[in-house]
Order: sequence, then C-alpha cells, then structure tokens
Amino acid sequence: MELAMVADPKFIFTIFFLTLGPVKIISPFARLTHEATPNYRRDVAIRAAIIATTVVLLVALLGHRLVVNYQLSFDSLRLAGGLVLLISALLNTFPHLQPPLEVPKTQPTAMQLAITPIVSPIVIPPVGVAAILIFSTMFQEDLGMEWLIVRTLLSVMAIDFLAMLFAHKIIKVPGLMQVLTLANLVLTFVQVALAIQVMLIVLKSLGIVR
Repeated sequence: MELAMVADPKFIFTIFFLTLGPVKIISPFARLTHEATPNYRRDVAIRAAIIATTVVLLVALLGHRLVVNYQLSFDSLRLAGGLVLLISALLNTFPHLQPPLEVPKTQPTAMQLAITPIVSPIVIPPVGVAAILIFSTMFQEDLGMEWLIVRTLLSVMAIDFLAMLFAHKIIKVPGLMQVLTLANLVLTFVQVALAIQVMLIVLKSLGIVR
C-alpha cells in the first residue's frame, strides 16, 4: 500500500470511522443512559457531540504545532501513532482484554457524563487522537488534504451524534448491532494495514528498511 492510498478520501474516512466512529459508542451510551429521561439523553448527546467535535478539530489543526513545541520529530510521532493503531486493532480483535464499562451508581449531570466517559474515552480514545495526528502530520503542508481531513472528521462526528441520539432505538433492532460489530471487525484489518504502513514509511525514511 503506497502513500497515495493513505491519501484516499475513502481510506481516511474508514480509519476515522473505525477509531472515532459510532459502532463503539452505541452500546456504552445506551447503558450509561438506560434509566435516564429522553431529555437527559438528548442533552448528553448534544454536549458530547459539541465537545468531541471541538477536540478533534483542535487536534487536527493544532496537533502538529504541539509536536514542534515539544521538539518531537514527526517520524517519532508517526511511529508511536502506528503502534497505538496496531495495539487498538488487536484489542478490538480480542475484546475480552479491554476493561469493563463502569456505570455510575448515581446519575451525573449531563455535562459531567458527556465529558467522561462519553467524550473521553468512548468517542475519542487514544487511538482516535493517534489517527488524527498521523494524517494531519503526513499532509501538514497540503491545504487540500487538511480540508479533507477536517470535512471527514465533521462527517464522523455528525454520525456519532446521530448514533447517540438514537442509541436506544438502534439497540432494539434485531441483529443490527451484531451486523455492525461484524463489519467493524472486518474493517479492523484495514486499521492493522494502516498501522503497519505508517511504521514502514517511518522506517524507510530513516533508512532502516528499503
């Protein structure tokens, strides 16, 4: 897989959909708001969507500047991001390795629940941040690609908002969550491919491999 494939809009959308998308959000959101009123659920979804969208856009537009400020090389960032993507894909393949979701005994405010655990770590896990940084640093001097990344992130965040808004209805559709989970597992192999490709690009730039 060459760098041109990494720049494919469909490929970028697939990776963001895997790392930031709705499949991993629906069940946890439904569990966390199981006994809540419809108004409370809507408020949590709106707040979570606004906060998550703000965070991902800041990471996409300013993330590479933070890397410069900390004097990190872009190669080290991409290599670290590739490792995070690979580990995350393995955890998705073996879900029993992930810690169980803890449901609060008392209902927090909509803002509290939206911030944690909805936005972090459910909507924006570390692997999601890694994916954004990988793409934004790869194409930091290409305004067209930067705009594509922003548009793709906005699209995924919009899908996430709808997933949270209708989570309780989605989980009631017979077989739908199983189909979505299976599709997500299949696409996980694409995530593995990106992780390996990113690390190969770094190793080639360092002259370690040809």
